[in-house]
This record gives sequence, C-alpha cells and structure tokens, in this order.
Amino acid sequence: MKFGLYVVLAILFSAFMTQILVKDPGYVAIHFQSYVVEMSLIVFIVSSVLIILLLTAIKKILRSPRLIIKKTRTHKQKKANQLLEKSFLEMAQGKYSKAEKNASKAVKNCSTPVLAYIQAALSADAQKNHAGRDEWIKKAFEKHAYAEDVIFLTQGKLQIRDKRYEDARATLGKMAEKNNDNIAAFELLKDLYVRFGEWEKLSESLPLLRKNSSLSEKEFDELELKIFDKRIDNSSGEEALKTLWKDTPKNLKKNPILLNAFCLRLINQNLEDISEKEILSYMKRNYSEALIKTYLKINHSDPQKPLKKINQWIENYGNQPELLTSAAKICKKAKLWDQAKDFIEEAINVNPTTENLFILGEILFHFGKINSACETYRKGLNIKLSNESNE
Repeated sequence: MKFGLYVVLAILFSAFMTQILVKDPGYVAIHFQSYVVEMSLIVFIVSSVLIILLLTAIKKILRSPRLIIKKTRTHKQKKANQLLEKSFLEMAQGKYSKAEKNASKAVKNCSTPVLAYIQAALSADAQKNHAGRDEWIKKAFEKHAYAEDVIFLTQGKLQIRDKRYEDARATLGKMAEKNNDNIAAFELLKDLYVRFGEWEKLSESLPLLRKNSSLSEKEFDELELKIFDKRIDNSSGEEALKTLWKDTPKNLKKNPILLNAFCLRLINQNLEDISEKEILSYMKRNYSEALIKTYLKINHSDPQKPLKKINQWIENYGNQPELLTSAAKICKKAKLWDQAKDFIEEAINVNPTTENLFILGEILFHFGKINSACETYRKGLNIKLSNESNE
C-alpha cells in the first residue's frame, strides 16, 4: 500500500518538475577520476527517483520471507490461544478429555505455554489420569524452568488434595528453599509443618506469615501459641528451655496458657525453682486457675510456705474457688484437718464441684463422721453423673 503511494507521488513529482524544466532542462556533470558523466537536470532527477524506487523494491523483496514467517507465526499463535481458551471453556463444562486435547494442541504455539501445560495437567487430573497429569507437570518444568514456582505450587496443591503429604512437603519445600519469601508456598507448608510436627521450621516462617498471610489476627495468635507450646513440650534441659523462653515474644510470655505449659515443663525437668519464680511473678498482677494448679505440683518441704502464698492471693483476688480448693489440699496434705475443712466448705459454698465434695468426704472420714462422709460422696457422684448426662 505504501509502496504504491510512493510510486504515484514519484510520478506526480516527475511530471511537475518536467513542466518547470522543459524550458531550461539544466545541466549536471559528475566527475569521477578520469570519467565524466553529463546529463540534463531532469534526467538526473528521474534517474535518482528510479534508483531509489528500485532499492526500496529490493529491500521489500529481501524482507518478505521474514514477514511471511512472522505472519505465519502470529496466525499459529492466535489459533493456539483460541484453542487454550476453548480448553478452559470445555473444562468448565466438564468436557475434560476435549479440554486436555485442546490444551495439548495449544502448548507449542500459544503465548502462555506454561498456562497451557498446567491446563492440560488439570484436565488430565479431572479424568483421574494421575500419570498423565504428572507427565504434563514434568514437561512444563523441563521446558519452562523459569516458571518453577507456579508449576511446583500447582503440583503441591494436587498432592495435598490427594493426601500425598510427604510428596507435597518435598515439592513445596523446594520452593521455600529457593524463595524464602514465597507466601503462597508457606501458606500450604504451614499445615504440613503442623501435620509433621516441624515446629522449628514453622516458627521460622512466622514473620512472613504475620506480614502476608491471609490468617486473621486471632488465627495467627492461636497458631503462634500452638507453635511455642509444642516447642516447649519438645525442649529439655535448663539451657534449652531458658533460651526458648527468651526467644518467645513478649505477648506470649504474658499468656497464662503458654506460661503454664512452660512451668509444667520446668517441673517435669526438675527445675521447680524456676517454675515457682515464673508463677509468683505472674500472680503478682494477674490471676490464673491453671497456674494455681501447677503451683501445687511443686514440692515444698514446708507446707506453710505455699499456704501463706495462697492466703495472700485470696486477699488479693478474693474467695476464688480454685484458691480455696488449693488451700484445702495443702492443709489436708499437711494434716491440718480443721483448716482443710474450713477451706473446702467455703469452696463448696462458692463452687460445689465433685472434686470439692470428695475432698470434704475424705476429711469427714478422718473425723469419723462416716454417714456425713458417705452423704457428701453421694452428692459428689450425683453432680458428676449430671454433668456427664448433659455433655
């Protein structure tokens, strides 16, 4: 089109110049070494235009094979893209075999070959052709390794869905090793780490999950609490526990559930002094039934020491049922029966539980009040049976 326009313009220009130069054709002489070329100006102009047109034509002819190849490639790509689009539509319609067939045809020439491979893999998977699915994923990685993240992510999701958790752990682990800020991989790895009890690795991924995860604040806090709870449970030795507690976020250290788990682990490791210190520190400003129960697990050679502390807490926090029950247990263990009876009766007035009634029954037996003791045990059993029937 442009070439034809140039020809027409050249002819019009030549005619115009001819009219101007017909009266005075002018004179052009070209000297080159011992040669001289002479001609009129109009002949020179026409010759120059013809030479330019000739060179332009030669250039077009030389470029035509590339243009043909380019147009052919564009046509193939357009057709492949249409096949891929058709594959998606067929997939949505449940025509999985046709979807795989069209995706496989689109793989070679479409503008998004990785997407075509994944579409073929998903279509094969929809037909329960797992071998075919894995083969498509393998080919995608071999030919387009640059897109390994999306390929591995797809494979990992399919493996999780098929409950091939170890394979999924290995696949997604490769992603995490090469790209340690890939949130998509860590979102999936999170549940796998929990499944396999890899609490240390899960703990390492917490900063990334906190920043980018789709978890709500409550869900994240629950996950973080669970991680450190398990890490405490798996730790042993004074230094290991101290280091872990030092690395624990401040907000978790104030959580009575985690603190109680830490204190129980300390007691289990015969580190009762550290456990008692942590409990007393927390109970100065806060109240926790769980920590009171844990406090009773600490061996005290002098029962007056824990009893004094319990009484102090009763003054600070009032007649809390767990404090009264704990005081009764300490007195009973120290054979301070009268005090034990006073504390447990007060506890029953506040909270008549099976445990409290059984403790009172034992104390009444000590005093020889058999009938009263049996009646107390009966009341305790009735409460227990009533609670079980309501569950």
